[in-house]
Amino acid sequence: MLSKSKFILGQQCHKSLWLSTKGFEPTNPMDESSKDRLRAGDQVGDVAKELFPHGREIEYLGSDFQKMCDLTSNAIDAGETTLYEASFIEKGVFIRVDIMNKTSKGWDIYEIKSSTRLISYHKEDASLQWHILQSVKGLKLNDAFVVTLNNSYLRDGDINPAKLFTKHLLTDYVESNLHEIEKQLEDIKLVSISNNEPEVSIGAQCKKPHSCDYLDRCWPKSTKENNSVFNLYKLNLDKKLDFYNQGITSFEQIKPDTKLSLTQQNQIKANEIKKPIINKSKIQTFIDSVEYPISYFDFETFTDAVPLFDGQRPHMQMPFQYSLHIQKDAKSNIDSDKEHFEFIASIKEDPRRAIAESMLQNIPKSGSIMAYNQSFEKNCIKSLADHCPDISEDLLALNDRFIDLIDPFRSGGYYHHEFKGSFSIKKVLPAVCPNDKKLDYKNLDINNGLMASSAYKKMRGLSEDQRISMRKKLFAYCWLDTYAMYAIYIKLLEIVKT
Repeated sequence: MLSKSKFILGQQCHKSLWLSTKGFEPTNPMDESSKDRLRAGDQVGDVAKELFPHGREIEYLGSDFQKMCDLTSNAIDAGETTLYEASFIEKGVFIRVDIMNKTSKGWDIYEIKSSTRLISYHKEDASLQWHILQSVKGLKLNDAFVVTLNNSYLRDGDINPAKLFTKHLLTDYVESNLHEIEKQLEDIKLVSISNNEPEVSIGAQCKKPHSCDYLDRCWPKSTKENNSVFNLYKLNLDKKLDFYNQGITSFEQIKPDTKLSLTQQNQIKANEIKKPIINKSKIQTFIDSVEYPISYFDFETFTDAVPLFDGQRPHMQMPFQYSLHIQKDAKSNIDSDKEHFEFIASIKEDPRRAIAESMLQNIPKSGSIMAYNQSFEKNCIKSLADHCPDISEDLLALNDRFIDLIDPFRSGGYYHHEFKGSFSIKKVLPAVCPNDKKLDYKNLDINNGLMASSAYKKMRGLSEDQRISMRKKLFAYCWLDTYAMYAIYIKLLEIVKT
C-alpha cells in the first residue's frame, strides 16, 4: 500500500523512498525541532476545521486502512457534507484528505499546510489527492485548494479562521497535472516493490524540499572533512555538486585559475598551512569600535504557527529569554555572578512586555551592546518596540549601540581551518578557544537555538518540577552564548597585542 507521504518522498528521491519502504534505519533521523514542526502542523490542521465547523472526523486507525475507508463511505452515504481526514484507497494508494466540503457543484477538497506560502510540493500533494479521488465511484469533485497561513494576520482576541488562513485555488493546476501524476505514480510503485536499491546520485534532491533521512548513507564521508569542496564558504549547492561531479572533492584538486572570494582563498590557505589567517588591521578596526562597558547580549525566541497572544503573527519570532554579561572596562572580567543577568518569561503569558522591561532595567545606559550576528537581536528589539509603544523609544535606542562580533571574522580578520566555511559561533568558539570544557556546547543538554525554542514550548505541558529543571538547562545554554562572546573577544584582544 502506497501512502501520500510515500508518494511525495518518491517524487523527491526514489532511493530514499525505497530505503524507507524497506524499513532501513535512518542515518539522519528527525530532530526535536523537526518534530516540533510536525506538532505545529497538527495544531494548524485542528484550527483549520473551523473554516467548515461541525464536520465529521474519520478516526485514524493506524494500519487498518479499509476500516477508515468504510467509515468515510458510511459518512458520505449518511449525508455528511463536511469531512475531516476522509480516507480512500484507489489504485493501491491510501490517502486522507484534510477537509472535504460538499457544495451544490460537488466536493471541494482542502489540503492544510502550516507554512505561510504555497510551495511546489504542496501542489503535487493536492494533485495526487485529486488524481485518486477522481477514481472514487460516485464521488463528484468541484475544486481543489491548498490552505496556508496568512503571515500578515495579527491576532486580536479569538482566532478568526477566515483571516488566519489563505486559500489557494488549484483546480486548473491539478487537472493539468493528472497525466504526470499517473506516470510518476507508476514509477514510484515499481520502486517501492523492487528488491533492488535504486542507484541515485547525490544532488539537490537530498536537501530540498526536505532534508533526507538517509543523507549520510549516500553522501561520501569526505564531505565532512575540513578540505571538502562542500565546505567552501558561501558556495551554492549546485556549484559544489558541479565540482563533485567533475571529480573535484578537496581543496587541493581545485584548479589554480578558479575564481574564488577572499574568504574562500583564506579558507584554502588556512587549511594548507594549518594555521589561522590573521589580518590584525581588520581586527583592530573592530576593537576600536567597541566602547565600555560592553554588554554581551543574546536572545532566545520561539514561534507558534497559530498565534497564542494578541499582536502575534503566525511563525513570528517571540523573544522569551536573554542572557547578559557586562564587562565594565578593559581590566575587568565577567566571571562573577554580579556581572551576569538572565531572564526567562513565564510560559503562562505573552513574554514580550516582561522581557522588554527587564532588558531596559539591566542593560547599562552606555557602552557597546555586543551580539553575534546582530541582525537577529536588533529585529527582536524592533518587534518588542512595536509591541510596547510606551517604551519603544528606549528600546530602539539600544539598537543604535549594537556591534557585531561576527564582523572581524566575516571581513577577513581571522580565519581558522576548523571553521569549515562557517562563521557561526558554534564553529568559531572551539577553534578560537580550544580545549576549554566550560566553553563546550556539547556538554549541555540544550545546545542550539532550535532545541531551546522547542524546550520552552514543551514547558507548557510540564509539571512545575519539570519546568524548573528545564529552565536550568535553558539558562545554561543562553549563559554560554554570551560568555562565549566574551571569551572570543578577549582572544581577539590578545591577537592584536602579539
